[in-house]
Amino acid sequence: MYRVVLADDEPEFRTWLRSILELSKEFNVVGEAGSGAEAIHMVNALLPDVIIADIYMPDPDGLEVVRFVQRHCPSTKAILISAQEEQVYEIMAKREGALAFIPKTKVSIDTLTHFLAVQK
Repeated sequence: MYRVVLADDEPEFRTWLRSILELSKEFNVVGEAGSGAEAIHMVNALLPDVIIADIYMPDPDGLEVVRFVQRHCPSTKAILISAQEEQVYEIMAKREGALAFIPKTKVSIDTLTHFLAVQK
């Protein structure tokens, strides 16, 4: 079971994502954050297996969260998401060390488990 922190400044999206993750026996949501600063604090305190973060969050953005995770919590895998679907976001996410970039319209249990399984 993957311990997950969700980080997105849209509470409705976090609620939806939590609900689909809780339907799966593979994910346990251990924390939620509405900003990059909250996400960094939670990752540092909880040391989750995975953080799923929006690229465009306030204070700082998801790319900076990934930089923090890479430096301070390298065992935590980062998956970045965005309402934007252009390939440039995937390139930016990979450059910062994210495991994957997934457009919000394509987020599902299957896509998340696929990227995490490939990493094992």
